[in-house]
Amino acid sequence: MIATVPPSAPALSPLSGAFPVMDACAVPVAGVQQKTIVVIGNGMVGLRFCEKLITTDVERRFKIVAFCEEPRAAYDRVGLTSFFAHRDAEKWLLAKKGWYEEHGVELHVGDRAHLIDRERKVVKSRRGCEVAYDTLVLATGSFPFVPPVPGVEKQGVFVYRTMEDLERMIAYAKGVKSCAVIGGGLLGLEAAKVVYDLGLETHVLEDNPRLMPQQIDDVGSKTLVKKIEALGVRVHLNRGTKEIHGNGKVEAVELSDGSRLEVGMIVISTGIRPRDELAKQSGLELGARGGIAVNDLMQTSDPHVYAIGECATHAGMTYGLVAPGYEMAETLASVLTGGEQRFPGADMSTKLRLMGIDVASFGQVVLPTDKGIELTFEDPGHGNYKKLILSPDGKRLLGGILVGDTSEYGELSILAKSGTPIPCEPHELIDENSGGRVIVAGADSRADSAQIC
Repeated sequence: MIATVPPSAPALSPLSGAFPVMDACAVPVAGVQQKTIVVIGNGMVGLRFCEKLITTDVERRFKIVAFCEEPRAAYDRVGLTSFFAHRDAEKWLLAKKGWYEEHGVELHVGDRAHLIDRERKVVKSRRGCEVAYDTLVLATGSFPFVPPVPGVEKQGVFVYRTMEDLERMIAYAKGVKSCAVIGGGLLGLEAAKVVYDLGLETHVLEDNPRLMPQQIDDVGSKTLVKKIEALGVRVHLNRGTKEIHGNGKVEAVELSDGSRLEVGMIVISTGIRPRDELAKQSGLELGARGGIAVNDLMQTSDPHVYAIGECATHAGMTYGLVAPGYEMAETLASVLTGGEQRFPGADMSTKLRLMGIDVASFGQVVLPTDKGIELTFEDPGHGNYKKLILSPDGKRLLGGILVGDTSEYGELSILAKSGTPIPCEPHELIDENSGGRVIVAGADSRADSAQIC
């Protein structure tokens, strides 16, 4: 089966082309016949796989060839909002050129893999490079979902995903005074932070009744909205985007309730979609809602092809957070080197700072179908909110939400993941007399396998 994808690679940087390879430490053990692993995608997850495989492949049985369509090697996409600190893209690289050389990784920067010939086991790139593989790893990530809003094609509409997206936003913002961010989820609030830091009047539009609808509840959203609006950012909930107005460029956005915001720029951050087009055209099985279907080994419907990260669908689930992607990468490195690690699925626990405000959620954030115990603490004066979900018998922590004070996230998320009984009676878990401190004593009894995501 042969698959091709129309070329649409970004402009090349001075780093473009294959990095030189083969240092002494990358030479295989005498008598070992190297096999070639081709990795399509050099984002955070693709690089983590390379790092873990190099660590576990002590006999140097594998030679790694990686394709990176962006004009620079893997960088910290999660920390993109901090780019303003120095605006030096090279400082954001997760591994320098020398690292790839030292470990014998042949990295093709600015070159998109656009054809997979599964019958011949060959990958071809847009620039004409052809590499035969023994094992193929797809780490193609995701792309921003752009809703079909009338006017979305106008100048001044951006998505927020890559370093190039950010650089274009910075350049365009110099000529405008206000911006609307469409989307009030994790990515939307990160984009709003960028817009706010650019000194623009900032609006966040969310058609759901709360911010971060997948991670926090109504009370948590109200707490977050209050803190965000205290910064001067306006939040518009229950308001979808009806149309983008302007004569060739953005001048205003019309909302679903008929109201209108005069803005000169729009950033769309309404979610992501797995980049599975190359897999689809090569005949690999996809999930019901997209994404490359994989099993617990990260193996696709082709036993020689694997998929990890946001492009993969495991047990019907795709993951938009980096932590599950890292776990997939580590699982695959273990599988290929004879280890026993498997990917059973991952929770969506996360802790992050949005516009200077700490937010965390872990485990189950709504009551189970057979009911349970819900504990909450609110401190409007300090902008803190805590919600803990316990099992019906009150003995186990199932999940929780923290807004403002997230200092106990690490211990609480481990406690929820391990299933260890809570160290006190349910009504004693949150101490209101000490500002809502959560009693998490007894950490030494928790499972050693528990891990913070």
